Amino acid sequence: MSRFSSSFVLTAATAMVAGSMLAPAAAFADVSSDLPQEQVAAVVEAGTVYLSGTWSGFVNYPTPDGGTAWSDAVDASFSCSGFVASSDGYIVTAGHCADVAEGKTALVDQFLSNEVTNGDITSDDAQGYLAGGAESNWPVEGQQSGAAPVLAMKVYPAITITGDTAAGYPAVLQDDRPISQGDVALFKIDTPSPLPVLLVSPNQPSTGQKVDAVGYPGNVSGLVSGNPQPTFAQGLVSGRQQTAGGPFTQIGVAMSPGMSGGPVVNGQGDVLGTVSFGPSNDTQQLNFAAAPETITALLTRSGVKNTLSDVDTLYRKGLNEYFSGRYHDAAADLGTVVSRDPSNAIAQQYQTKAIAAFPQEDTTPWLLIFVLGGVALLVVILVVVLLLVLAARRRRRRGAVVGAPVVAAGYGAVAPIPVPGAAPAATPAAPAEPGVSQAPEASVGPVSEQ
Repeated sequence: MSRFSSSFVLTAATAMVAGSMLAPAAAFADVSSDLPQEQVAAVVEAGTVYLSGTWSGFVNYPTPDGGTAWSDAVDASFSCSGFVASSDGYIVTAGHCADVAEGKTALVDQFLSNEVTNGDITSDDAQGYLAGGAESNWPVEGQQSGAAPVLAMKVYPAITITGDTAAGYPAVLQDDRPISQGDVALFKIDTPSPLPVLLVSPNQPSTGQKVDAVGYPGNVSGLVSGNPQPTFAQGLVSGRQQTAGGPFTQIGVAMSPGMSGGPVVNGQGDVLGTVSFGPSNDTQQLNFAAAPETITALLTRSGVKNTLSDVDTLYRKGLNEYFSGRYHDAAADLGTVVSRDPSNAIAQQYQTKAIAAFPQEDTTPWLLIFVLGGVALLVVILVVVLLLVLAARRRRRRGAVVGAPVVAAGYGAVAPIPVPGAAPAATPAAPAEPGVSQAPEASVGPVSEQ
C-alpha cells in the first residue's frame, strides 16, 4: 500500500399574521442541508493546514567488502496535510506522517537516492537494495546510538498562506497512531490568534454520500508559481471497511502524494475522516480515510475540545451572509474577524468580495417582509376593533331587555276572574327599542266591588 505523503389575541387574527409572515420567509428557506460548494470550500480551506516535515538520522548500509558503515547525516523531507481541531492550535493529520517506522523508510530511500546522485551506486544497484529489503532491514538511528530518527515538523495554516507569503509554526507531536491503529496523529502549535476550526462529524458517513477530500498534493508545488492552494477532490463514499487497524471509510476519490492527513468533509464542511492510504497498484479511484470515531478518540485522549471560537463563529456567520446576498452584513462581520485576526487572508478575501458586491445586494425581499408584516398588523387591529364594537352593542341590547316589565305566562297560571262593570286590564307594553320614547299608559281607576 502507498501512503499519501510527498517526498518534498384572537385565533383567526393570529393565524392571519402567521400565514402572512411565514409565507415570505419560506421563500428564502434552503431545501437542502448542504451548503453551496464555494461556501464549503471557504469554510474548509480556512481550517486546513499544510505540514512540512523533515526526518533526520543515520543509515547503516552494507559495504562492498561485506561489512557495514554508518552514513553521514541524512535528511528526508516530505509534506502532509491536516486540519485544525481546536482554535488554540491542535492539528490532526495522518498517523503515518509522524510514524518513526515511516521515517526510517524515508531515510533509507533518501540515502539511496543521494548515493545514485553522487555516482557511488547505480539506479539498478539502488533497486536491488530495495528489492533485498533495505527499507526494513537496514538500521536507522538518530543523533545518539540507539535513538530514533528525529522529526522536525512545521505547520502552515491555510489562512496564513498567500501567493507570496506563508507563516509556519513549529509543531510538537502529542499523540500518534500508525496505520495498524487507525492512522491518526495530533500536533500542537502556538499561534498569535485563534485558528478557524473544522468540526468532526458525530455521524458515520453513508454509502453514496458526496464528500470532498482536501489537501496539498506534493506534485502541485512544482507546477505553480508561489504557494499552492489546497485541492478539493470530490467523490462518493463507497463503503465502510473493517481492518486490523480498525474501521476505515472507503472513498471513490482520486488522491495524490501530500494529501495524507487532509480532511474528508461532507456538504456542511464537517470532517468525516482524514486521508489515509490506497492500494499501491490500484489504478481505480479507491482510497481509504480514517473513521470519524478514530479522530474523536484521538482528541478525547488528549483532552482537546473540538468547538468553534467566537471569532470562528463570526467568520462562518459572515460567510453565511455573503452567500445569502447580504453583502453589507457580511462585510461588517468579516471586517470584525480581520480586525481580531489580521492573519486570516481568507476572511480578507471575502470581505473584499462583499464590499465589491454592495451594488448587487437586493433589499426587495426584506422590504416585502416589512410591508406584509405591517399589513398583517393592520388587519389584526381592525378585526379586534370590530369585535369590540360588536360586543359592546350586544351588552347594551341585553341591558335594555332586562329592564323592561315582563309578564310570565307559565304553565299552570290562574286566569283572573272577570268583574262586572270593570274595564279590562291594560296589556303590558312591549319593551321599548333603544332611543324610542313611549307614550304614558292610561290609568285605571279602582274597581268597585259588587
